[in-house]
Amino acid sequence: MTQARWLLACLVLAACGQRRPDHTGGEIDAPPGGIDAAVDAPREDAPGSDGAGSDAFAADAFVPDAFAPDAFVPLDAPTGVLDGGPCLSGTAGVTAYRIRWAGNGSGSTAYVVYEKNGLPDHSRDHAAAYGYQIGYTPTFEDVFLAQGGLRLDGSNFVDIELTTAGVAQITNATLSIYGRSFNTTTPGSFHWQTFEGTGAAPTNLVSNSAPYQWYSADMTTEISPGNTGVLLRIKAGPSSGVLVVNRIEICMTAT
Repeated sequence: MTQARWLLACLVLAACGQRRPDHTGGEIDAPPGGIDAAVDAPREDAPGSDGAGSDAFAADAFVPDAFAPDAFVPLDAPTGVLDGGPCLSGTAGVTAYRIRWAGNGSGSTAYVVYEKNGLPDHSRDHAAAYGYQIGYTPTFEDVFLAQGGLRLDGSNFVDIELTTAGVAQITNATLSIYGRSFNTTTPGSFHWQTFEGTGAAPTNLVSNSAPYQWYSADMTTEISPGNTGVLLRIKAGPSSGVLVVNRIEICMTAT
């Protein structure tokens, strides 16, 4: 009887030690819920983890890096079409075009330095001074009291050729000069014309004293969007009728 009980106990122990056939991979399988817990739970050493919970970590984990910067840019933020940067003249808008006049001393030949073309199309980009008489040479003046610039008087004018192709709308446009009236007692002004109209700064707007300052006037109605053949002509105006122009700038608010 004792031997029979001992044999029965051995059989029971042997059955308990057998591995179930449908769990042959039991050493690799994780316990139920084990994998989910590993994904959802934040690591304590994760940057920015404060133990606030698994949801915050899971959201961060699934946000692509490329998407994150865009989240801080308003979808309706205006981008514009000009890339000339802020206007030196301080007027509203973006620099559409700017040139500077340079020379090699008083009385030398003045020449153009192209500083900025912020328009979408640069295929038409030229500025120069011309005279009414054959043999005219642009003159660089006023180097003792200020930076110097082109002498602009009744004998000459400045032509600027550009294109507004790629611009759909111009909300405002401003023409500015940096310089002074080249007269010991009288201020001056400037006026302009394009194929679309004429305009003028107020009489005596430009002071005759140094240092140079920026002087601006609205020219919105004289320049249109989508124009591939803009020609802007600038002349000195009353009262002095003579200026020294160091810089010329066109600023726009455009799309």
